[in-house]
Amino acid sequence: MSWPRLLRLILAIIVLAAAGVAAVIAALPFIVSTDAIRVRLAQEISAWTGYSVELRQPPRLTVFPVFQASLSDVTLSKLGQSGQPPVMSADRIDVQLSALDALMGHISFSETRIIHPRFRLNEPVTDLPQLFTAAANSQGRLGMVIRAAKRLVASNPNDPQVDQLASQPFGRVVIENGSLAYRRFGSPLEEQVSDINGTLDWPQTSSPASFQGRANWRGEATEINFSAEQPLILLANGLSEITASVVSKPLTFTFDGNANISKNMFFEGELTAKSPSLGETMRWAGRPSSGGSSMIGAVDLAANVTLTPVRAKFNDVTLTTDNQSAKGVIEIGLEQPVPAVTGTLAFQTLDLRSLMSAFIPLPSGGAGDDIDTRVINQIDLDLRLSAQNATVGPVDLAGLAAAVQVRGGRAMFDIGDANAFGGSVQANVQMTQGADGVNSEMRFNGTALDSAALASALGIKQPFLTGKGTVSLLMKSPLKTWSSLRESASGTISLDLSNGKMQGFDFNDFINKARTDRFFALERKQDASLGFNRLTMKAEIAEGIATLENARVETGNGVLTLAGIVPFLDRSLALSGEIAFPVAQSQNQDQGQNQGQNAPAPQAPQAPQAPQPINFFVGGSWDRPFISPMSQPAAGN
Repeated sequence: MSWPRLLRLILAIIVLAAAGVAAVIAALPFIVSTDAIRVRLAQEISAWTGYSVELRQPPRLTVFPVFQASLSDVTLSKLGQSGQPPVMSADRIDVQLSALDALMGHISFSETRIIHPRFRLNEPVTDLPQLFTAAANSQGRLGMVIRAAKRLVASNPNDPQVDQLASQPFGRVVIENGSLAYRRFGSPLEEQVSDINGTLDWPQTSSPASFQGRANWRGEATEINFSAEQPLILLANGLSEITASVVSKPLTFTFDGNANISKNMFFEGELTAKSPSLGETMRWAGRPSSGGSSMIGAVDLAANVTLTPVRAKFNDVTLTTDNQSAKGVIEIGLEQPVPAVTGTLAFQTLDLRSLMSAFIPLPSGGAGDDIDTRVINQIDLDLRLSAQNATVGPVDLAGLAAAVQVRGGRAMFDIGDANAFGGSVQANVQMTQGADGVNSEMRFNGTALDSAALASALGIKQPFLTGKGTVSLLMKSPLKTWSSLRESASGTISLDLSNGKMQGFDFNDFINKARTDRFFALERKQDASLGFNRLTMKAEIAEGIATLENARVETGNGVLTLAGIVPFLDRSLALSGEIAFPVAQSQNQDQGQNQGQNAPAPQAPQAPQAPQPINFFVGGSWDRPFISPMSQPAAGN
């Protein structure tokens, strides 16, 4: 046969073969029984997932551009739980099939596209392990390879022989416009995750797998990425290297490490998390925050983490909030209904007011705001803090050692020791849930404090007292609104200063006016002051009034004492006072001067007498006090 004839014969065979293949492919929808396809697809999907599958409509077969079966109105339900809502229902599932396998009566598919699925989970943490268990127990290909992998893991849990893993084709699963309904722990209300779009790529069961997707949760678009180096080992209750990330406006976090997703879940690796606002992140996560938590802005966290279903440990923590960073360890226990958090954090600089606001509610607006105390029943917290430098509003602290505790309906912030105002301070603020509501208590103790620095921190521009000594304060009040605290607070305040001055107080001018005037204003004089050896004061506070039990100023020229009431609401004064003078020294001096050659015979010595004390009333206001002296005895009487 000549070459031209042989060539024409080969071309004719190729054309006929191609035409035959095209004819077979075109005839596939007519050759393959759609009922058989529906039954086999239902069996195959059930075998892969471990759930009961119902295909309510016969599949629609197409051959171009790929051989594909479209299944409408598909549901997946838990086996043996008829009458219960399905775990998933989908408007349509498109399955790419192998044409050759279909002709041979087999079903194999490389890509599954799920259109508008609606997933329903009772509890994500409990249902996901059940899903994996159901897949492992199924009689399909996935179940067989998972059980084989489990045997490898059981024989060598620390280093299973991955080269012996069975390999089956899995393919790609695409979700388009899905949704997920679930119930939060202990809540009958359902929440929704909408606009779920994602792709799971897992070519072979022995190969790595990855998922990339997006969803909308609580009004925020969220991007999810996940990959597993050994997904089959992961499904077989073994450890696999994984990477995961969630990116959204309220929160971004990444995890890179090892994971086990069995009933006793376990994660160990490097975790990073970023939040532009802690308050917004807490609200997005469904955790109501205290009224002042919005004071904490951006938060960055990096740590080596170990996670189990009941405990999370964060080692080598680096925490940054509002340009202040800390290092330490944190542990979170989930055994109880409320999470238990313990840890230690060491700061270089720390804003205590912003940190406290996350756990103990602080004023967030104008007077009259209701005080949010829900946090005391939402967490169990024991956090130890230290800082080289710290601030509480205008107050600067150094060498801080503090603690934040929230437990059993009680929240407490405690400064165990710090240097401030030239001395050392200790402070404690706490609130406690009782039968009659929430009550608060504040304690403050300072040693060797500079009273002028303390007054300046309290907003007093021209401090009246200067000196060093001790200051103690104890205040208690029910917590309802911030505006009611001045009226409802009760407690004590005491002061003990030494070697100081009463700035602007002209002692001699005061004495002269008290002896001659019946009524005069006490005005501050810039160039005058009264030095004292010791100043002590103690007052009881209740119903917006400070009752001054005893205020005593000891000077070289006499002793000044005050007692009475000082209302806070109208800033008025109602005090009585006394100036007691020391024994006059002039009499002894006069006697010495009169003794001489012509002096009369000496008389019997008389006991020296002090001048009569000056008694007075103090009225008016804090800014403009008025003095009303009591009647003084006539001279010489």
